[in-house]
Amino acid sequence: MRYKLDFSPKFNVLSPSITGAIVSASVRPVFVAWQPSTWPATASAVDDNFVFILKGIFEESMLGEISNVIGDVHKVNGDLQHRGHVVAVALMCALDAIASYGYRKHHVSDFIKAHFRPDYNPHADRIYELYRCSLVHSWNLFEASICPDNTKIKLDGKSLTLGLLDLFECLVAATEDFLEKLTYDAALQKNTLERYEELRNTARP
Repeated sequence: MRYKLDFSPKFNVLSPSITGAIVSASVRPVFVAWQPSTWPATASAVDDNFVFILKGIFEESMLGEISNVIGDVHKVNGDLQHRGHVVAVALMCALDAIASYGYRKHHVSDFIKAHFRPDYNPHADRIYELYRCSLVHSWNLFEASICPDNTKIKLDGKSLTLGLLDLFECLVAATEDFLEKLTYDAALQKNTLERYEELRNTARP
């Protein structure tokens, strides 16, 4: 797979701010994934270079950071118990952000239906409300549950259940699939270029 995500350590001699806009750098770095003010100008059309820029944004500033947190928690705790909400919130925010590039109105459910493993598809419309909205706005889950492992998504009675590690693996694979399809899907290309331009234009140097 050409756009397979790589979470191995990246070495960079630049030392920009780790969050927010760069406010005091004497030399602007060429590209820092979590600094939209350093992103290259929006391409006139989707090409290989543009897809690799997106890959870097998703890989370094979103999914790679979550992978690091999961790895650190496993080293300290052995598993994700008692850290699950923090990881789940981050995963839902990453899913929301990545999905917003290629899709509009029902972006999370549309992204899941188009790129996730098939067993997620029947639950795609409920994931945004039951997980993303509940976790981000209320911190807790009310009609769903999470497991700190690779549990596959399923209905447990009337409650939807999924495993955090399985969700992470599926989101990584779905992101790779999105990047591959972006090379030839005209609708994805249009939406993604518009979203990239919108985000880049809101950044301040």
